[in-house]
Amino acid sequence: MPLQALVAAIISAPGPLPRPPPYSPPGAPGGQQQQPGASGGREAGQAMGDGSPHKLVNRVASGTLIVDWDAADLCLDLLLVVLLRNRDRLSLLWPPVFDHLASIIRGKGIDGSLVAAAAVGLLRLCQRLLPCKPEAAEPLLRGLQLVPSLDPEVAWLNAEVIAVEMLALIQVASVHIRAQWAWASACNLIKMTSVRPEAFPVSLEALWWVVVHSLTPLNYVLALEASVWFIERAALEHPKLKERCLLLLGRLTAWLEGWAASLAGAGLSPEQLVTFSNAKSEFWLYLVEMLGKLAEHPDVQVRSAATAALQSAVVSAEVLGILPGSIERGLKERLLPPLQALSKKVNTKAGKDVPQAETTVAELVRVVSKAMLLYLPQLVQQPGFSSLWLAVLDALAAAAAAIGSETLLEAAAAALQNLLIMLHEMGVLQPSWSGLQHNLWQHTWRTAHKISSNLSPQMLNPTINPARQQPQQQQQQQPSLSLPAVAAAAAALST
Repeated sequence: MPLQALVAAIISAPGPLPRPPPYSPPGAPGGQQQQPGASGGREAGQAMGDGSPHKLVNRVASGTLIVDWDAADLCLDLLLVVLLRNRDRLSLLWPPVFDHLASIIRGKGIDGSLVAAAAVGLLRLCQRLLPCKPEAAEPLLRGLQLVPSLDPEVAWLNAEVIAVEMLALIQVASVHIRAQWAWASACNLIKMTSVRPEAFPVSLEALWWVVVHSLTPLNYVLALEASVWFIERAALEHPKLKERCLLLLGRLTAWLEGWAASLAGAGLSPEQLVTFSNAKSEFWLYLVEMLGKLAEHPDVQVRSAATAALQSAVVSAEVLGILPGSIERGLKERLLPPLQALSKKVNTKAGKDVPQAETTVAELVRVVSKAMLLYLPQLVQQPGFSSLWLAVLDALAAAAAAIGSETLLEAAAAALQNLLIMLHEMGVLQPSWSGLQHNLWQHTWRTAHKISSNLSPQMLNPTINPARQQPQQQQQQQPSLSLPAVAAAAAALST
């Protein structure tokens, strides 16, 4: 307690820090006689200069070196106080201070309390200095990369304290975190501390703050990854916090729409428009990928929230202006695989760990059907549409073949019927349709008949009205030009 009281008094004292009188060796004019044990104190003072805090020692009569961890802790506190009180000299002081903190955090044989104090002190320095010294953000935030180097036992014991400090740092200084590597370090620490159950609620609050108040293109993917991490852990270990974690999915989807809308009329250059379109599409693809991953989760509530978010993401793709190629990839690589995987688990032994899989498969069928119906005019223009169509047929057939599920059979049949009618009206589904060394006309109807005997060519009008076909073809060619055209028009409006 005396050490802590002394440090508190120094922190609160006005004016410059008091400095000790210069040391005079024994025998020198005006020098003081060396007191017993003073030699050990000087050796300790000399040891401090080499950046190795474990050399701060006292020498006893036997010659054994005993580390004075209380003194080391006091010196560390004083060092941090000096740095805070001399922030105008931060560029000069920070490099040696950083090296000293690194030697403590990464050192071997150092007392755990001192290591924890160094890590916590580093986070507090960032809290105090980032708002007033934003130009020093990069060197200060490099310190976040030290904390994961903590000894596992020290990290576990101090996870809750570190989580509290990370929450405070995010709240007061997130606006000054403007590098992707810094956000990666911050999100990594948030996830790391959440492993300890007692720290999970505080870590969740830090992530919640990031998602609600601090999302940027730099941290969107990182925040999405962290949100999936928290959802999965909450489902297993923190059921009371599961619903709050799932709310993050809606926030992440809404931010993407808001960000795209904020730049839609910002007067971007052609090069910026290309970058903007690609970024939107990649973010959307990753969102769909993470939601597809959660759609296979054993927890029913998690799967339900994931499929609901997928419905929103599919609809938002039109508002966002997602590139048709990205929509095609989203369907083929992100949505159809979980649909097929879950279909094989319905009413089987393998599906015991995935309760109510039938409900999730039905929801995924609706998601795939909605995506295909919304964007079919754009998708048929893609070079890989034939491959996508075969994958859709296989996925719907897998859903219809789920053991003992009339619900899925009806859902798959209804979805396929709507797609067949639309393809026919567009002039795509014709006897001459072929691709990938397949007669797609014959393959489509063979698969459709396996799903339902009611699905056959007789359900369609045998002839296609030429007058109706031409406008459809013109509509098919429009989406490839619509994204840059709409963006250019929006840019022109802002000038």
